Amino acid sequence: MAEQNILTGDLAVLDQIIGDLKEHRKNKEQLEKLNEIAKDLTKNIENDERELKEEIDGRIKESTASICEGYDKAIDSEKSKLKDIQSQRDKAKMAGVKERIANETKELRNQNEEFEKQIKDAFKMEKVPMYCSRRFYRIMIQTRGFADSAVYTLILLVLFVPSIQMWMLIVYYFVVSMIIILPTKIVTDKTVGRHGATINAARETKDKIIANRKKIKKIEKRIHSDKNEEMYGLEDYDFKINEIHDSMEKIEGEKACALQEFENTAKPDIIAEIESRSKGHIDEMKAELLTKQDECSKLEALVKEQRIYISSNYETYLGKEFMNTEKLEELRAIMKSQAADTIGRAMAVSKDKR
Repeated sequence: MAEQNILTGDLAVLDQIIGDLKEHRKNKEQLEKLNEIAKDLTKNIENDERELKEEIDGRIKESTASICEGYDKAIDSEKSKLKDIQSQRDKAKMAGVKERIANETKELRNQNEEFEKQIKDAFKMEKVPMYCSRRFYRIMIQTRGFADSAVYTLILLVLFVPSIQMWMLIVYYFVVSMIIILPTKIVTDKTVGRHGATINAARETKDKIIANRKKIKKIEKRIHSDKNEEMYGLEDYDFKINEIHDSMEKIEGEKACALQEFENTAKPDIIAEIESRSKGHIDEMKAELLTKQDECSKLEALVKEQRIYISSNYETYLGKEFMNTEKLEELRAIMKSQAADTIGRAMAVSKDKR
C-alpha cells in the first residue's frame, strides 16, 4: 500500500487505513498505561528502599547508642572526679601561693607595721591630729610628686570651672576661695606651723610605707606568674589527675573496640535480618519494572514506526482534516452508499455536503 495512491483506493483500502489508525491509537494508549505502571513501580521501589534504609539506620543508631551509653557514663564519672581533683589542686596551689607571698613579704609588712606605729606614737606624743597622716591632707597641704599634683589639679578644676553666668562666677570664685584658703590657712597654722618637723618626718615615713607596698605588689605579681609549682606539694594531686586521664583513655579505647566489633559482626547481621524481610519484594518489583521498561521500549519503537508510516502514507494524501476515525468513518459511509467508489471522490462528496 505504501506504493499506492490511496486517493484512488477502494473501500478495502479505507478499511485498512481505519484499522491502522485504530491500532496506532490502541498502541499509544497501551504505551501510556505501561509508562504509568513503570512510574508507579519506580515510586514504590524508592519508597520501600527509603523505608528499608530508615529502618536499618534507626536500628544501627539505637544499637550504637546502647553500646556507647555504658562507656559514656563511665567517662562522665571520671570527668566528674577529674573536676573535683582539679578544684582541690587549685585550692591547694592558691593556699601555697598565699603562704609563699606571706613569707616573702613578711619583712616588708613588718616594716610597714613598725612605720605606722612610729607615726602614731610620734603624733600621740606631740598631740598632732591623726588626719595629718591621711592622703587627702598630704595632697592639699604637702603636695609632692606627679600623683599628688594630678589629684590636686583635678580638685581645683572641679571647684573653679563651673558653667554659670559671669556675676555668679565672681561670687562663686570668692566663696570657693574662702572655703579653700581659710581652712587651709587654719589647718596649716595648727599643724605645719606647730608640728612641721614631726609631720614632715611622718611624710617621709609614709613614703617608705608606700614604697614597701609597691615592692609587695611586685612580689605578689612575680609569685602569681611563676610557672614553677614544685614548692607547693601538688604531687599527689598530679598523680591522681594522671591516673584519671589514663582511666579515661582506657575507657575510650574499650569503647572504640566495642564499636569496631559491632561494625564487623553485629551490624552486618542486623542489616541482613532487616533486608531479608523486605528486599525480596523490592527485587520482585525491580524485575517487574525491567520487564515493563522493556515492553515500553519495544512498544514505543512500534508507535513511532506507525506514526511515521501513517504520516508518510496516509496524512500526505488525506491531510490532517481526515486523519481521525470519525472523518474516515464518514468517508466509509459515503462509499458504502455508492455515492463514491474511491477515497478521493468520497472526500469530495464530504466537502460538498458542508
